[in-house]
Amino acid sequence: MQEALNADKAARVIAANVYTAFTLQAAAFIHPAKELVIVARLVEAIRPEIGSSPEVIISVANEILEAWEEGNDEVRGPRVVSINLLDGSVTMKEMH
Repeated sequence: MQEALNADKAARVIAANVYTAFTLQAAAFIHPAKELVIVARLVEAIRPEIGSSPEVIISVANEILEAWEEGNDEVRGPRVVSINLLDGSVTMKEMH
């Protein structure tokens, strides 16, 4: 049970950091009501990958961001290029 709680907490921290970094560089305003949707999708995608490599988590996070942009034509933003699994911090890069 403790392991599941840790995976959930780690996924939530990483998802929040990805979302925050994305919105700081996004090319459009994201309505606060939509924030919950994208963060929840990030958490759901990242949670099962906690314990795997950073590359796997980066890949699933970027898949969620890409899917989000496909459904929201006005939103464009950076992609995750690195994740620190110790503290959940992320580095983003603008993709052109």
